[in-house]
Amino acid sequence: MQLFLRQGLLFLTLLCFYAASYNALLNYRSTPSNIAQHSRRWASLPPLVLQALAGEFKGLLADLIVLDIGAQLGTELVRDPSGGFRTVKKQYDWQNISHLFFTSQALDPSFQQTYILAQGWLPWEPAGMLAETEKILTTATKNRPWDWQPNHTLGFNAYYFSNNPGKAGKLFLAAANTPKAPPFLAILGARLAQKGGETETAIVIMKSMLADKAHDEPGYNDMVDRLHALEGILILERASQQYEKSFEQKPTSLEQLVTSGILAALPENPYNLPYCIDTEGVIYFDNPQCRASSTGTEKTSR
Repeated sequence: MQLFLRQGLLFLTLLCFYAASYNALLNYRSTPSNIAQHSRRWASLPPLVLQALAGEFKGLLADLIVLDIGAQLGTELVRDPSGGFRTVKKQYDWQNISHLFFTSQALDPSFQQTYILAQGWLPWEPAGMLAETEKILTTATKNRPWDWQPNHTLGFNAYYFSNNPGKAGKLFLAAANTPKAPPFLAILGARLAQKGGETETAIVIMKSMLADKAHDEPGYNDMVDRLHALEGILILERASQQYEKSFEQKPTSLEQLVTSGILAALPENPYNLPYCIDTEGVIYFDNPQCRASSTGTEKTSR
């Protein structure tokens, strides 16, 4: 009986402590000046000063700053006169927030949550801080060589925000070269690199990646097929350039590269599809109807 009473008393004590802590947190977050003033203390100090003050606790301070950023972001709850809470749209000081991200990363360049949280907020509207995000991600790639995600995220940003598939492809290929990276990154990287006019670069990187892989690894055969397809495209691209130089116009079909004597035969496609050249002279290995579909439509794949 006494044990039951002690357990009940302990439970009530913990429940009261939880309720009081939760209420204090809500009151703190419902007053924007609390968080803003707290974060400005970090932002007002140069990273080198914070590093000196933190000493061997740099990692802990970096963690604390990221938690501070997280406290600023998201939904804000404000207590209304009736005693309840309502959500309000918060106004963010993005310059201050980005500075906090840089400060956290200066303290601990290998801290994963810094670049993850930065990517979740900074490149998107209303912040629109793509350049700042890329700096944070680039620092992460240098200090987390075992992590494929920073380069993968940089590749996404290059494709989505900058509309630069060639750059995105090279970044995806760099991510794919990281140990334990998903096999699909190599295929996606090669596709986008070729889409951006970087066929030769994609081939070189794919060959270097295959040299480090065992034949029985997942995705190896898919990478070999993609490599052969890219090599076929490179042959056709060079022949097409020679045709345009000789006849002062782009070929309207790949067969013209053979009938003109530039190629003895078209290269084989490992995907058992005919290569195709569209109206802009772009060559595909997986879209045999590219010439018809390229008229008035956006090309989305190679």
